[in-house]
Amino acid sequence: MMRNHPAFHLFLLFLTLIIYIILGLLGDIRSEIEKFWLLIIPVYLYYGLLIVNTLRNNLPEKISFIWFIIFGVLFRIALLPSEPFLSDDIYRYLWDGKIFAAGINPYKYAPIDIQLQEFRDQIFHPFINFPEIATSYPPVSQFVFLLNQWLGGSVLSWKILLMFSEIILFLIILRLVKHFNLNKFRLLIYFYNPLLIIESYSSCHLEIIGVLFLWIGVYLFYKHDDVKSVIFFVISIMTKFITLITCLPFLINRFFRKSVLLILLCFFLLSPFILNDILPVPGIFSYVNRWEFNGGIYQTVISIMKLLDLREYKWMDLMFTGHLETFYFSYAFYYKVCAVFILAMVIIDQLKKLRIISGFRTVNFIQRSFILTTTLLLLTPTLHP
Repeated sequence: MMRNHPAFHLFLLFLTLIIYIILGLLGDIRSEIEKFWLLIIPVYLYYGLLIVNTLRNNLPEKISFIWFIIFGVLFRIALLPSEPFLSDDIYRYLWDGKIFAAGINPYKYAPIDIQLQEFRDQIFHPFINFPEIATSYPPVSQFVFLLNQWLGGSVLSWKILLMFSEIILFLIILRLVKHFNLNKFRLLIYFYNPLLIIESYSSCHLEIIGVLFLWIGVYLFYKHDDVKSVIFFVISIMTKFITLITCLPFLINRFFRKSVLLILLCFFLLSPFILNDILPVPGIFSYVNRWEFNGGIYQTVISIMKLLDLREYKWMDLMFTGHLETFYFSYAFYYKVCAVFILAMVIIDQLKKLRIISGFRTVNFIQRSFILTTTLLLLTPTLHP
């Protein structure tokens, strides 16, 4: 069949590479988003074909695995010169790293605070989202931002740091694929994902770094090194909080001991910031209270609540680093309470199923982890890529 012919795949690989190069040269196209979709749709079509052929073991034998990896790396390199588009998060990363490098607690002041006036510039300060709110990124993220500041403090240095992290991530997952005797071509389902490539190497999101620490923890779990695995789970959680849900199945065996270790290590990573004047929670509270983006189920349920005309009440005002945050018993609050309850029920159900096999480290742990993470992503009001 034509779709399995090596020349056909090579043509599509070169076409995909050209599209990524064009995307890397277009600059910020948020005001012309139709250009982005016209370019990225063919990439997704090839990605879909690749998934089908990979799952059916139908990829052409004349194209070796290493050639697919080389093209995947080239896709990423093509986006290195690009301006960040679809997101402004990178400018907060650069700001936090700059402030932290100056010895200032990034949780203490918002970017517009007069105390930080001397650090403002025209390169990235004007592009920081919600400059009236102190950072919401966890402690390990702050150390990664600091590392990037030492490496140059630029968008390019950040992308190179992401690429270095993903190389390690790829090798870790490859080891797990070999551990479970899986077809290594399955790695392409992850490696060729356009969302991953665009959001990491154009929009510059930091998820790859949190995911790297998570999968190191998973790898150590299967190597029966429980203490080290928990350490890396904690580092991952303190990079991106969402991985707390993802790592739960790997804690089920000796749950109490691992949980105590996890909590102690979290406090250890928080301590430099707590001792430096402030608990790092203001930005997190603001994020939980007000952020709403791309939440499909959330938006649907909120629309139903509005039709029912449920009443809303003001709850309280809290002052965080000069910023007033108002909390309400609102539609969003009611939804979040229900979502937490549903997520808790799914967690209990999945962990109960794992207890039966907790002494045997099968791929089931990864599967349950995926189920919990998917549930959270479906329920969250804020689904960033």
